[in-house]
Amino acid sequence: MLNHLSEEFKQAAATTLPTSEEDLCPICYAHPISAIFRPCSHKSCKACINQHLMNNKDCFFCKATITGVDDFTKPASS
Repeated sequence: MLNHLSEEFKQAAATTLPTSEEDLCPICYAHPISAIFRPCSHKSCKACINQHLMNNKDCFFCKATITGVDDFTKPASS
């Protein structure tokens, strides 16, 4: 069972990995970008922003007060 779960985890990770470095969170470089901050529109992964918002209410990058966090979806390439 452990081997099966391990294999499932590897397959799931392979399907959700970003296609380029530009798609990675600029804070941790471990997860894909999945959150966009309001009002400044900077981006990170949800794990980083959730951890940060526990103690801070300002943007990592520009220090603007974060008023909300939206889900980020990568625009389709043209």
